[in-house]
Amino acid sequence: MYEGPTTRALLVAMDLWADQGIEPPRSRVPDVRDGTLVSVAKGGRAFPAIPGISYPRVVNELELLDFGPQFGKLGGVRTIEPPINGPSYKVLVPKADEDGIDIAGVHQVETAAPLGTLTGWNLRTTGHRPGDLCSLNGIYVPFAKTKAERMANGDPRKSLQERYRDHAGYVKAVTRAAHKLVRERLLLEEDAQAYIDAANASDVLK
Repeated sequence: MYEGPTTRALLVAMDLWADQGIEPPRSRVPDVRDGTLVSVAKGGRAFPAIPGISYPRVVNELELLDFGPQFGKLGGVRTIEPPINGPSYKVLVPKADEDGIDIAGVHQVETAAPLGTLTGWNLRTTGHRPGDLCSLNGIYVPFAKTKAERMANGDPRKSLQERYRDHAGYVKAVTRAAHKLVRERLLLEEDAQAYIDAANASDVLK
């Protein structure tokens, strides 16, 4: 998912913060305190059972490296090379909603009025270390068009018709999401209009 529209809005917010002291939009990062940052096991239990999609069982672990007693936080002499893996940091993951979309974070129009599940992770396929994370790749799994189609496929996620009813309903959802992001200073007016124009021109539920 392209983050350009959010970046442009936040650059304006940063400029206002530096020049006029206007506070930027609040942080949207996942947090253990509100349950949006969880263990891999909890993340897997929350993720919907989408046909053909497996939730990761592993994460990229992070260890404290031991280069020897003469090497510390500020550098020094490496007497152990390659370094020894020391204690591991606890790695947590964002929790997803019933659509498989992360609950926390800035919800751009693509996830506020979604056409499918968007993740920030993907797994390697058979013959290429299956089950391991595929670096820098996400997943897009479109929603079924109708309830009958998703039921036939065993897909627990609501279909496009169940969400938006028709094309006009989809455009309305995009418009509402875009205007909300503008109010939150996470989208510029011109980018909001571009989203709305694209929704009108799309063939979603036509």
